[in-house]
Amino acid sequence: MSPATGSLRRRSLVVAMLTLAASGTGCAPAPQRAGPAPATIGAAAAAAAWRGEQIARTACASCHAVGLYDASVMDAAPPLRDVAARRDLGRLEEQLAEGLVTAHPTMPPFNYRAGEIDDLIAYLNALRAARTS
Repeated sequence: MSPATGSLRRRSLVVAMLTLAASGTGCAPAPQRAGPAPATIGAAAAAAAWRGEQIARTACASCHAVGLYDASVMDAAPPLRDVAARRDLGRLEEQLAEGLVTAHPTMPPFNYRAGEIDDLIAYLNALRAARTS
């Protein structure tokens, strides 16, 4: 699969996840093509989740799984889908704003701008929604 095809598929997955989350039906939506988000979720929400995925792939993927089905590179690093499922994302958002520092010696501290935090939380919410459907 080419990088461009993978990017389009990931973008389509995020749009599909957000559509499902917004609908609340619990049924998988029809496959979406890459492009503008459906009006039911808004283009801004879909764009934020997509940007959040890019942040996760850049900053987190060297240790954590960032997708719905991939495995973490490091056994001790939980997949982000698991983090999204079990963590209070509001509290995580606060921790990221304060400069996330963990007790794990191998995890570096991260400092994000407010917009990046919003995008990353939007992606984690999309992962949570896709997992619970």
